[in-house]
Parts: sequence; C-alpha cells; structure tokens
Amino acid sequence: MKGLSHGAAVAATETTIAAVAATETTIAAVAATETTNPAPVIAIIGAGFSGTCLAIHLLRQPAPAGTQVVLIDPQEQPGSGLAYATRDYPYPLNVAAAQMSLDSAQPRDFLEFLHAQGIHAAPTDYLPRQVFGDYLRGRYQAAVQSAGNGSHAAHRRGRVLQLRRAADGRWDLWLDDGTVQRADVVVLALGNPPPARLPEFTSIATSRHYVDDPWSIGSCAHENIDSVLLVGSGLTMIDAALRLAAIRPRAHHIHVLSRHGLLPQQQATEARPTFNPDLDVLLGASTLSGLSRALRDKARDIQAAGGDWREILAVLRPRLPSLWRSLTDEQRGRFLRHLRSYWEVHRHRVPAGPLAAVRSLERLGVLEVHAGRIEAMRILEDSVEVTWRPRGAQRSRAWLVDRVVNCTGPDMRVTRNPDPLVQSLLAGGLVRADAQGLGIEVATDSRVISRNGAPVDSLYYLGPWLRTRDWEATAVPELREHAARLAREVVTNLSRAAARP
Repeated sequence: MKGLSHGAAVAATETTIAAVAATETTIAAVAATETTNPAPVIAIIGAGFSGTCLAIHLLRQPAPAGTQVVLIDPQEQPGSGLAYATRDYPYPLNVAAAQMSLDSAQPRDFLEFLHAQGIHAAPTDYLPRQVFGDYLRGRYQAAVQSAGNGSHAAHRRGRVLQLRRAADGRWDLWLDDGTVQRADVVVLALGNPPPARLPEFTSIATSRHYVDDPWSIGSCAHENIDSVLLVGSGLTMIDAALRLAAIRPRAHHIHVLSRHGLLPQQQATEARPTFNPDLDVLLGASTLSGLSRALRDKARDIQAAGGDWREILAVLRPRLPSLWRSLTDEQRGRFLRHLRSYWEVHRHRVPAGPLAAVRSLERLGVLEVHAGRIEAMRILEDSVEVTWRPRGAQRSRAWLVDRVVNCTGPDMRVTRNPDPLVQSLLAGGLVRADAQGLGIEVATDSRVISRNGAPVDSLYYLGPWLRTRDWEATAVPELREHAARLAREVVTNLSRAAARP
C-alpha cells in the first residue's frame, strides 16, 4: 500500500480481511435466516368443500407476511369436489339455502350471492348443487384478491402420493407429476372416499352391467336399459332414482335394496319456532336404548302438541360431539350396529320435492323398495342375475336386471381406502384408523393422531372423518365451523413461530 509503512499496511490489510469476514458472516446469517425462516406455506390436500372453505378462512386471517396457501387437487379449479361438481342433472342440495353460507357470522351470504347472480331464492329453497359450487369458487376468488399482508394462494393440479418430514422439520409432498411441494403446515382435506365395493359385486365389477359412480348414470341414456338395481336406500339412491326417471320416465323398473329398506325422512317444509326441551334430563339416560326411548317419547310429545319432531334433532345437534365423546368404544359399537340406520334416515333428510317424486315412482309401480341382503350375482347373457334374501325370510329370491348401481355411500373404513396417500400415511404411522371404522383418529385441535397415539405437529385433518371424534361432522353447518377454528389454530401457530428469534 503506497505511502504506508509496513506495519500500517499490515494493520490495514488485517482490518480489511476482518471487514470482509464480517460481511461474509452477515451474508451467511441472512442466507441462513432466509433458508430456515422463509414465508410460511400451508398446503391443503384436496380442494372440495372442506379444502376450499379452509383456504377462504385462512386468507381472511391476519397471517404472517407472505403466507402462501397452496391447494392441491386434480380438479381443474377449487370448489367443486364430488359433491358440487357440474353435472348433467340439477341434483338438489339436502340443506336449505339459509344454512349454506360459508361463515356462520354471515348467515345470508349464500342468499346474497344468489341474488347477485339473478337467482331470487328463498331461505327455505333447496338449490342445485352446482350453484353452491359456483358460490364456493366465487368466494374463493374474492378471498384470493382481498388477502392482506402479502398472503396469496395457488392451485396446483395434481395428486399427492406421499408425505414425508424433511430434515428441517417441514414437509415434502411428492406429487404424481414427479415434483415436490415443500410446506410448513399440511392439512388433509381429502373429502368423501368412494363407496365400498361389496364382495358380491366382484363377479360383475369389470362388466358394463356394474355402475360404481351413481352420478354417471346419465351416460347410459342412449342404452336400452329396462331394469336397474340400486344397492342402498339413502340420499345417494334418491339422486340415482330421479336421474333414471328423468332419462326415460316410467320406462325403467327400479329395484332398491338395502339391509333395512329405510328411505330418508323428509325435511321440514316450513320454519317452526325452536322447541327447547330439557336436554340434560333427556341425555341423562344411563343406556343408549334408554336415550333412544327418551328421544322417541319427546318427539311424539312435540308432534302431539302440533310441533315438528325435527325440532328435537335441531336442538340436540350442537350437543352431539360431547355426547359422542362420552361413549365408550363398546357403546359406540352397539349404536353403530343397532341404531345407526334409524339415526341416519332421521338426521340426514331429503327435501320434500325429491322424496315426493320417489314416492310417486313407487305408486306408479316403477320403483320398489326392499329390505334384505345380496347373496350372489352372475352375468347371464346380457343381464345380471341377482340372488337376494328378504329380511327375516328363510328362502332366497332372484331378479334379472340390466344394471347394478352402487348407492351404498362413502366407505369410511380407512384401511380400505384406495388413495395411495392414505395408504402411505397408514404404512408410515402418521395416521391410524379408529376402532369403529369411521375414519382416522383426530385430536381436539384437529392434528392427526399417529400410530403411537401422539398428535403429529403441523399435520391436520378436515372433513368427514371427523365423525370419529365428533360424530356430527359431514354437513356444511358443522364443517364450516371446523374450518374456521382450524384456520385460527394454524395462523396462530405460524405467527408464534414467526415471532420467535
């Protein structure tokens, strides 16, 4: 260094080296901070109702700066799922419009959306499901556009095959296109699983005589189908029967077969004053049979007084999770074996119009409802021979039908779920099936329970498998509350993590 003594030059050089080293240390520290504390990513696997509703609530929360919500689903856009996809027939919702808003704090939101679209629906109307899908998509787009603090959302079309914990504690989601999505939080919002393929279906399962997707019946409109067997008599059967009738009115003969032969009860046709029975007295029954008798007696009292028996279910509904959690595994098993079918037809009801249409098909002789079980099926030339035994009978009977349609509803038994991700989670011990075959075990804060019985940090579940914990967890009024609570839980945890030095 010109003009400096040797000692001064050495000192200056050492100072420069120290400054460079300090700069490099600073750069390394910044890089480490960026690597270990990037803007958080929340991955939601599934973009049906549960996943989309959760994304909306997350985007409305004051999340850490730059939070990214990633919806991963094979569908073209969020908000459809199986339930609210666009179909070739206007399948109606089973819940009145007044109860279908995404936020219970804004109960008229769905109605206001309808009115803005020129659909002047009343609170008691049952709208087509695809209209509700439009509402979901519209509110999702609005949430994306109005998200604050740099938060944003993305939709990745694809299917998650595997989930692994990365070395830094975050998650790696392996997709079917060969890519990997890194996330801080993962929410399983997988929707309803497919129906069970009964062992009796095996002999016809690969033939054109078997229909696994009840909502695809419209594709058979051009075929000469005279007789159809609908296996199952719940809400799915109502949809399938009405679609068949729309294809060729009075031309089909429709057999409906289920173990008990029970059709869903009718929804109320008008709003009634809320009835307030003493639930503590009713729920004080020491046995399930005692509780069942108490509820039936109270329902009769309500009817006799000019009320509607459905009122007692409306009042009981908020108490069902705590009641379910108070039951032992043995009590839950007895309920599922002996009372579940009767509960389902009274709790999950059908609007008056569709039920009246099905009853009309019965009166015309087009549709017959049977109680019994299938014993065997085999293909005979261009038909299927169905051997079945009526409930309580000693002798079997047989039908020849052109199509067998699986209307048994979703199979909640997680060990039979065909999704590679679900099977991977089970095999890896990240989730475990519940004892009653209702889904997976979930903690009170919605984290999944691992094989060893501990909640898994930053891995949550939202959807119908919450029945294992709460029983009442499959309808919009419950799922929207679960979504709102989970959004608050996730954002609170991320904010705490971001605040830590």
